[in-house]
Amino acid sequence: MTTLNTLTPDAIAYLISHFEGEVLLPHTEEFATITRIWNAAEQAEPAIVVRPLSSESVALALRFALAQGLPVAVRTGGHSPAGFGSIRGGLVVDTSSLRHFEVDVETSRVTLGAGWKWGEVAQQLHPYNLAITAGDAGSVGVAGLAQGGGIGWMVRKHGLNVDRLIAVELVTARGERVRASATENSELFWGLKGAGSNFGIITRLEYQAHEGGMIYAGIVFYSGLEAERVLSEFSRLAFLAPAELTCQALLIAAPPAPFVPAEAVGKPVVGIVGCYSGDVQIGEQVFKPFRELGNPVADLSGVMPYPALFTLMAEGEAAGNFHTVRSGFIKEMHQDFVPVLVDQCIRQMAPTQFVSLRVLGGKMAQIPSSSAAFSHRDKGYLIMVSNMSPSKDHLPMLWAETERMWSALTPFTEGLYGSFAGSRDTHSVQDVFSQSTLARLSHLKAQYDPENVFSRNINVAPAAKEPVTL
Repeated sequence: MTTLNTLTPDAIAYLISHFEGEVLLPHTEEFATITRIWNAAEQAEPAIVVRPLSSESVALALRFALAQGLPVAVRTGGHSPAGFGSIRGGLVVDTSSLRHFEVDVETSRVTLGAGWKWGEVAQQLHPYNLAITAGDAGSVGVAGLAQGGGIGWMVRKHGLNVDRLIAVELVTARGERVRASATENSELFWGLKGAGSNFGIITRLEYQAHEGGMIYAGIVFYSGLEAERVLSEFSRLAFLAPAELTCQALLIAAPPAPFVPAEAVGKPVVGIVGCYSGDVQIGEQVFKPFRELGNPVADLSGVMPYPALFTLMAEGEAAGNFHTVRSGFIKEMHQDFVPVLVDQCIRQMAPTQFVSLRVLGGKMAQIPSSSAAFSHRDKGYLIMVSNMSPSKDHLPMLWAETERMWSALTPFTEGLYGSFAGSRDTHSVQDVFSQSTLARLSHLKAQYDPENVFSRNINVAPAAKEPVTL
């Protein structure tokens, strides 16, 4: 494999002189900062990082990588638990400089360059009273979220992020600029909505925004001593709630924050996070039962602008920590699930733990499964178990804790959300996509990326060429 040591000075000079954007090499001042990803456990040092300013430069970077024998990774926000935005000895295309932004106020259509983060988009759209349902963390990249389907704060009211997607522009493995929508390259458009990282480098996305503005949202913490009752009622109420309300429960050690009583810090708590998109007075009444599930340790719920919701999850966004992650969908809530969850994740909680249980359904479940490659619209819940530390030395312990929890919860799960895939899930493509969807994606892959240039992902293998009979 070609590395920086085997690349000739002439080859590097050619790329730098013809490239519109930044070309970053190891041992330069910015390189260590630019290459840092969210999960330091999966950090790999590439040979070159490029930050293109245009689709033409994306294509040039791809041609250069192929000519030099460099493997390719694409980084949008760098949030992949499996570290897909990094690659050892290869070329990373960092799309963060693709910053086109356009709002059509009459149609509520929004066009975004792939370099935007969802927290930034929320801020930009707020003055227009618009929003686009997105993930939990504001630093997640626009294109990265869309490629996996996009489960977000308003998934029950507005569906997946890709359900708001109108068109996508990308550069394929051949260096061709392609536009895909319901009327242009429609099969590719279908595949991009859930398996997008397999077909090219997304440079621009066009969305149909929905109403934004003020929401009723926040988080209510309960003592772990009340966890079984709180989680049982939460999972029931949240699934039956109006679609305007999307919720998740967090099982964590109480942080040393100003709003947490000193005697609760470090002890197991259950945090109920909710987002009601609609009339905020109605939202207050709808969320009221979730504020009365027990005796709150802290209650941070209230009326707020939609962009403020991202601050609730900001603590887990910082790059450079070491994470171990397992996750899966749950189709229906089994009566034994909550007792097992409480036993494994509350009574045996490690201080490094972060566990989330999301409630799905609503609009996500109502849209036909045939509309996108995303294959889990029938699932009612999504569970993620993880552990985190700033020290690499803790990784064996982190994995031991994560696998302890996961082995007990696995019997209740069915399928994998590709955006949450960790390093131990990278070959689980059959859990991300249904059998029929995977077969369809495989043929699409053979059309747009037959050499599997884009393999740093939950990888769909190109379909084998059918033999020609004479």
